[in-house]
Amino acid sequence: MASYSFSSIDLYENCPWAYRKVKKEGIKRITSEPQATGRTVHNRVANYLERLIKSRNRTDLEWAERNPLTNSDCATIWQRFYRNFTLPDMQDPGVETKLGFDRHWRPVDFFDPEVRFRCVLDFHYRQNLLGVVTDWKTNWSMPESIEKNLQLRIYGWALKRAVYRDVEEILLRLHFLRFGANRQVLLTADDLAGVPAELDAMIARIEADEKFEPTPGSFCGWCGVTAHCPEAAKALVPVEIMHPVNHEGAVEAAKLLLAMQAMGHAIKEHLKTYVRVNGPIVVGDMLYGPFTTASYDLDPEKVTGYLLDRGVDREAVWGVLNLSKDSLEKGLKKAGFKRQRKRERDELMRDILSWTPIIEEENIGFRKIKAENQPVERAEAA
Repeated sequence: MASYSFSSIDLYENCPWAYRKVKKEGIKRITSEPQATGRTVHNRVANYLERLIKSRNRTDLEWAERNPLTNSDCATIWQRFYRNFTLPDMQDPGVETKLGFDRHWRPVDFFDPEVRFRCVLDFHYRQNLLGVVTDWKTNWSMPESIEKNLQLRIYGWALKRAVYRDVEEILLRLHFLRFGANRQVLLTADDLAGVPAELDAMIARIEADEKFEPTPGSFCGWCGVTAHCPEAAKALVPVEIMHPVNHEGAVEAAKLLLAMQAMGHAIKEHLKTYVRVNGPIVVGDMLYGPFTTASYDLDPEKVTGYLLDRGVDREAVWGVLNLSKDSLEKGLKKAGFKRQRKRERDELMRDILSWTPIIEEENIGFRKIKAENQPVERAEAA
């Protein structure tokens, strides 16, 4: 019996061809640097949590300091974590808990022959009738808020179905390790009720697929099986150049890279000309066409004078002298206008932007298509 996970279903949703290669043919995906970082940090955090739970200590800074990570990026993330983490009050904790479910969505062993769906919970515990799931993230960016998407609802559903059956609500927390900050949502029984039906529908779509067509788009840089992709093969790049393993291959790859830079510039200019005459084109979930960007022609003298008049600290004002809309907003946050004073920060931003000229520029390039705005006609993938 085929088994699934959210990551395998998500792989299919991004590119059926990549799913076929990885899940059906057993082709190993190439691990990217961000993935390797995430794996290393996850393993270290899991080991640390298991140590704390076993010893019943809130922290163990001495052990953490004696066990640094060698990779500088991983070391920085790990250090920020253990210096700020304290084990919370909790009952029945679990770390890297492996859960399995059969085709009737009954809990079974993770490696049971009848398992149909698997998931792994990074860290979980309960506080009376509240279940808490924490998922560790090593992303370079952090959203202002998170939605109750399918992945998060799967975590909550699996926890209630197989671990804490009597809890009334699930607090799903994403902890962004680079920032030492959380984003969280509270999941109720209504949020979790539809999870099995949604997964059944997605799995049925996979099992009914006989072609597994490649879908070039924003996922191409992450698929990890580019060397086996028929779309990539159309670029006539041999595997030994795509993934050089010796000096001769590396020299050929460097030659090709130089040629591609010049060729890419030429293709871009010709493609822009085509798009200006014929309109945008669609490749997978990406649209190549014109879009307008707006920037603000901020006057440093006028802005800093205004902020000083409004009582913003002089030292903080100097931090926004390299002015753009983003640097201005970041500078105000550093000046103390964070979440608790967001209304004041928004008022300052509105005032400044209201009397600042806007410079609009038209560009042509790729941008991801929002489902509600996707054109009806789709171009063939080139």
